[in-house]
Amino acid sequence: MFKGLGNLGNIASMVGALQQLPEKMQELNEQMKSERVSASSQCGNVHVTMNGVGHVEEVKLEGELNQAELETAIRDATNAAGSAAKQLYAEAMGQMARDMDLNLPGIDNLLSNLTGGT
Repeated sequence: MFKGLGNLGNIASMVGALQQLPEKMQELNEQMKSERVSASSQCGNVHVTMNGVGHVEEVKLEGELNQAELETAIRDATNAAGSAAKQLYAEAMGQMARDMDLNLPGIDNLLSNLTGGT
């Protein structure tokens, strides 16, 4: 009848950690706003810098490109920087979960899916 009651301490600990989660997420978001990732287009003429939550902070253009090349280069650099920002955020979330001792089954798969991993 009382089988499994030894896990109540673990459950209570997890509930306590989960109650801290909104505050920890706010702290993480603030930290990520100060982080920076950069990427360049395949042609190397466009460089995009984003913060850790994916907001574009800077775009630099070098050389001369026609409109179609410029559009492609901006798209490539922005997508690459966005992927880097997602990866940075996912890594930070994983570290936060480990620091909070949240042993959530499937968290690694969830974070991988969020960043486009398999």
